Amino acid sequence: MTVDLETLIINNPTNLWLEIPASEQTKIRQKSQAFSTDNRRWMAYINRLSLNAFLPWLQEEYTQDAKVFPNSAALPSIWEVTNGTGISFNGKRMVLIPSEAFDLSELRVPQEWVDIPNWSADYYVAVQVNLEEGYIRIWGYTSQTYLKDMGTYDAGDRTYCLDREHLISNLNILR
Repeated sequence: MTVDLETLIINNPTNLWLEIPASEQTKIRQKSQAFSTDNRRWMAYINRLSLNAFLPWLQEEYTQDAKVFPNSAALPSIWEVTNGTGISFNGKRMVLIPSEAFDLSELRVPQEWVDIPNWSADYYVAVQVNLEEGYIRIWGYTSQTYLKDMGTYDAGDRTYCLDREHLISNLNILR
């Protein structure tokens, strides 16, 4: 089942809504079967869906040179360890942090994306993945500085957490 994205856009115009075609879901689900556990397979699946929906949009709307960082070949090993996908563009880095959660009260960024120097990014982007309705929703983002200054570190699950009210909902401000 797919949802009417135009209605979602009208009701919440500051968020970015991108469709995930059902054929894409099937193809990516098959490719994610090589991961070590059910949890890792599922995380790789929603990360790949998010990347495949978002990266073409970013390349079309902002810059054609946007690409995966560190590189596409590294994604399977990253997704075996943590959630998130890095994208570089115009000398900047962003990390997509996908989640299926309907509770959008906070962004939770895995510590690896913040504290490992080769992985750290300028921006962290909150992505809601709704498989049933067939879309991803970019509902907010923050800078690394703001995340470290205003967020809290949760040692239990090794994430930096930032409440929704501290996120920027309009991706157009990134320009």
